[in-house]
Amino acid sequence: MIRWCCVILCVALGLAGTLVPNLNAQGNQGSLNRKIDKEQIDLQQLRQEIRVAKRKKDRTQRQADEVLKTIEALDRQSVKKRKGYDTINRQLRKTDQELEEIGKNLRQLRANLLARGGSVLTRLRLLYMEGRAGRLKPLLAANSYVDFQHRLAYLSTIANREHALLAGYRTDLLEVEHLKTLRAEARGALLRNRQKTERTMIVLKGIRAKKHLRLASLNKKVDDYKAVEKARENRLEALLKEQEQRRKLAEARAPQRKGQRPEVGSLLWPAEGEVVTLFGRQKHPTFETYVNKKGIEIRTSEGSKIRAVSSGNVVYADWLKGYGLVVILDHNNGFFSLYAHASQLLVKDSDRVQVGQVLGETGESGLTDKNILYFELRKGTEPVDPLRWLVKRP
Repeated sequence: MIRWCCVILCVALGLAGTLVPNLNAQGNQGSLNRKIDKEQIDLQQLRQEIRVAKRKKDRTQRQADEVLKTIEALDRQSVKKRKGYDTINRQLRKTDQELEEIGKNLRQLRANLLARGGSVLTRLRLLYMEGRAGRLKPLLAANSYVDFQHRLAYLSTIANREHALLAGYRTDLLEVEHLKTLRAEARGALLRNRQKTERTMIVLKGIRAKKHLRLASLNKKVDDYKAVEKARENRLEALLKEQEQRRKLAEARAPQRKGQRPEVGSLLWPAEGEVVTLFGRQKHPTFETYVNKKGIEIRTSEGSKIRAVSSGNVVYADWLKGYGLVVILDHNNGFFSLYAHASQLLVKDSDRVQVGQVLGETGESGLTDKNILYFELRKGTEPVDPLRWLVKRP
């Protein structure tokens, strides 16, 4: 009996030993499942956040591109109207010159008419006093046939001169009337051109006002501003890398003699004016944050000349979103120079330019509402401080 009790106790203890590990294993498995479920939920949330962030980034990028597109469209309209304005002004100057020439001719003709008119009046008065037989008296007073012939020839000469005098007088009168008509037409054209100029300026001011409002709106939102700045810088970096690759490829295919590397403080200034933005880390005047400037800004008068700082080849001369009208020169010595925000360009791709040659005129195209020239100097694709390389000003 005692033996059977011991057997039963041992069996019971054995069963208990096998049940405890099973219960622990089931508990661990449940905890692991809950942990996996939580991680899956966290992973789904993370994926959702990534999708939201990507959509936001894409939306911001589209908005930045739209801003740059809008600014360029307004700039293109402005440049077109500016060209029309310049054309009308040239016509005005031409018409002014024509009016001045017409006035000079009129003054000369009137002087001629006054002189001839006096002679004509004097002769008419004499003929009236002599009467109809006045011309016969010299002939009747002749002493001989030879004297008669001489007197007749003399009277014929006088008659021809008087006829020429009257003919010239009539011609001058007609010419005066013709010049008066031309002057009236020129004055009408002048007035119409001035009205066109005024209308063009009104439209031009309207376009610039729209652009200024767009830029003002942009400058109120730091995130939008940063996105637009990043977008335009990306375009420039991509363009410069492409130009650098082309240069290296051209050198590999047909090695060319490289230009001499510029010395520090030896390059010509690209434009006259005051440097208002320096190279490097600068504090933004509106957002109180720091930005990294890869070039300098020179405040100029509208239409100031943009000059090549050194000889080189034009590798880009066109619109670049955010920078307006842009010229990029390859100086064939590893250096590139960039000139932005022009109002018009006077060179084209592949042109060879000399130091000091005019590349265009300054303006306010691109992301600016002031007449400035944005200038960059790069060694390859790496921006360097232009002030270190430009000639020191007194």
